[in-house]
Amino acid sequence: MTGGLTPSRERLTELFLMLTALPSPSRSEREVAEAVIAGLRAVGVAVQEDGAGPATGGDTGNLWGTVDGDGEGPRVVLGAHLDTVKPTDVLEPFLDESGVFRNAGNTILGGDDKAAIAALLHATELLKASGEPFPSYELLFTVSEEQGLVGIKQFAQGALRSPLGVVLDGSGAVGGMVVNAPSMKTMRATFKGRAAHAGMEPERGRSAVQAAARAVAAMHLGRIDDETSANIGIIHGGVATNIVPETCVIEGECRGHDEQKLAAVASGMVDAVHQAAAEMGVDVEVDLEHEFPAFALSSRSPAVRLGKAALQAIGLESRMYGAGGGSDANILNARGLPTLNLSIGMMEVHSADEYLALDDLERLCSLILQIIRLAPGFAPGGETAER
Repeated sequence: MTGGLTPSRERLTELFLMLTALPSPSRSEREVAEAVIAGLRAVGVAVQEDGAGPATGGDTGNLWGTVDGDGEGPRVVLGAHLDTVKPTDVLEPFLDESGVFRNAGNTILGGDDKAAIAALLHATELLKASGEPFPSYELLFTVSEEQGLVGIKQFAQGALRSPLGVVLDGSGAVGGMVVNAPSMKTMRATFKGRAAHAGMEPERGRSAVQAAARAVAAMHLGRIDDETSANIGIIHGGVATNIVPETCVIEGECRGHDEQKLAAVASGMVDAVHQAAAEMGVDVEVDLEHEFPAFALSSRSPAVRLGKAALQAIGLESRMYGAGGGSDANILNARGLPTLNLSIGMMEVHSADEYLALDDLERLCSLILQIIRLAPGFAPGGETAER
């Protein structure tokens, strides 16, 4: 059952180059969504779309559907996200002579997460065309994942029927398994001072920029410990060099695998903001948001064991590791669906140096086929579920 199917390198190349040539920054995923819908409908898979687009200020909702095979219902949901970080140059993906996908422009390739989309589409094509029996499974394609997982947060909790989940959104060579990932909090602080002429009467002013600078200087940023980090990534304020700045905004985040430690770091950042505002005599408004919770899967988790078995079936050893960033798996695990995040071969993501080997894309498609084949045995009630 699905064991003898061989991915086509030519078809995978065609799909990946088509998808990566389509821009799909967060909240503007429509073109890629239509390509996914068309590809699935061509093999008889009905696709649903929710209202996440309007809810998040985007043009596209989350897509999902069931690929009907054998059994009473789907045994695993396979997920990827439709959006990318915003390209800064033209998208001209190509496959070089060494079998590696790159972008000719000075921007991202888009393998995050279009390698997963291409592999999922081709695996579904292979299964539907084979005439062989295969277990039913679900597909989920989310929007605005790169913006704090806002798409999956809008996805209805009861929409999926599968007892296990696999998200395909990890960097590194195929074989990696993300078994824990951090929680994240974001902070936005708006300092409001008093404008004045910087040369004629600076003493009448209250500098919002100076207050913000004092706050940042007082924060403990960077690597706090082996499982906690903090950063201020955006600072903007002022309108001219000869005006004491009335307003300044800083935006930052903190991440951690331990919720208590993370809460302490976030509290320290907020305290630094309020202390600096008080010392400089300016007002401040602080918004602190919990973007997503942490998750940790044990080696006994059915999702982890499924991943290991599928990797072994294609001749690869599994590498369990902890991620520094979140994925849709954070939200699905928080909702009670055991979900593993797998590495898909993408390298140097979010940069102009990003690349992906065709060999890894082929391995990824083979891995997906094995996950689908083996999932019934690891779902509740399956023959290996309790071993």
